[in-house]
Amino acid sequence: MELDPYISTADLEALLGVSLADPSSLMVKITLDSACQTVRTYLGQYINLIEDDVEVHSGTGRRKLRLRQRPVRAVTEVKIDDLVTTNYTVRGAIITLKGSDVWTYGNDNVEVTYDHGWDIVDTPDPQEGVPADIRLVTLLIARRVFDNVGESSGVTGALTGETIGDYSYTLSDASATAITSAAELVEAERYVLDRYRIDLIGDSPTF
Repeated sequence: MELDPYISTADLEALLGVSLADPSSLMVKITLDSACQTVRTYLGQYINLIEDDVEVHSGTGRRKLRLRQRPVRAVTEVKIDDLVTTNYTVRGAIITLKGSDVWTYGNDNVEVTYDHGWDIVDTPDPQEGVPADIRLVTLLIARRVFDNVGESSGVTGALTGETIGDYSYTLSDASATAITSAAELVEAERYVLDRYRIDLIGDSPTF
């Protein structure tokens, strides 16, 4: 799934304290994309708002099921063994079946359609936008990447091939190594992000 960066060129310029010579350049896009993807990978989360996403689970015989993405904005449909059910409640990322109903045992027999993630554009409700601490960590990563391969990095020939429009590119060995090193999270950044990190080992609570 290709996702837009949830930080902007303007954000990067504000952090760097400079105006970029070419804000639309492919290298700037790579900088923003690589920083966002580093955080997404660490959190196991898409972060961006995604609507009508379909998530498949295996029934466990229990009443509760934990969805994988946060925050859950809305659950629009739940199917068990291809049958739609409305006999559930949603609290946070937990769906609980009412009464004596359980998620019947099966392999990939539960299908949940829901909206999740944060808005990446300005929103009147700050709780619906990407949290400030996630954005800050991502921008710190972007600054390191840009310092290593950007306009004044001293790394020459960063792009050995470039296509604009559904962009594709080939990085030189030196720039690929620089990006990988710069995008690596430091301990303080991991500490900040850990409150959002989801343990994806086992999708369902043990109750």
